[in-house]
Amino acid sequence: MEKISNDPETTEFIGFNLASQIKTGDIIAIEGEIGAGKTTFIKGILNGFGYTGNVNSPTYTLINEYQSKNKIIHIDCYREQNLNRWLDIGVVDYLNGDNIIIIEWPQYIRKILPDHTIDIYIKHISEFKRKIKILL
Repeated sequence: MEKISNDPETTEFIGFNLASQIKTGDIIAIEGEIGAGKTTFIKGILNGFGYTGNVNSPTYTLINEYQSKNKIIHIDCYREQNLNRWLDIGVVDYLNGDNIIIIEWPQYIRKILPDHTIDIYIKHISEFKRKIKILL
């Protein structure tokens, strides 16, 4: 499925709508360049699960946990691109749990992601316009 967003609110809304198709245990891998709208999209997903707090990319903390209707784990692989380091941190435990996992910059740990991972690609087209491709 492909969607076009012309502003951050629409990007968030597309994420919000996707939340209804996500279930416990799902892993969502979101790729896109810096500033593509990954965190905005994730905020929409979290809002779709009833989360109303702040949503920030865990660029420096690596992992954020959010409690809503479901526990949602938000992982950002941008600052730590070494797969062995992720294995040492215990990322496999997260991937095999019963939480919802959302990963930014998943290409750095792609080798350990299960086949049932939901892939999302956000392409920056212009200042506010984005193409969002969702592979369920």
